[in-house]
Amino acid sequence: MYPNDPRTLVEQTMASIQRIALKIASLPVEERAAALQDAHNVYADAMHDLGENDAAAAQWVETVMGAIRTLVDRIDQDRAH
Repeated sequence: MYPNDPRTLVEQTMASIQRIALKIASLPVEERAAALQDAHNVYADAMHDLGENDAAAAQWVETVMGAIRTLVDRIDQDRAH
């Protein structure tokens, strides 16, 4: 269900980005590419289910995926120190 309040959507998206990044970061490195693709598919499917099939929806998915990748990288860096 699509939230009526844009702030709610942002909060839910941020929380999901954090959850997914933590989950992917906990996986062995060799399993991460598949997990990232799965996450991409989930977000793309959600946009499709909402009737959002345009360039803006695709850009949103890529932005979310970029945030997930960045968080995974930061988690890895923190673990290395």
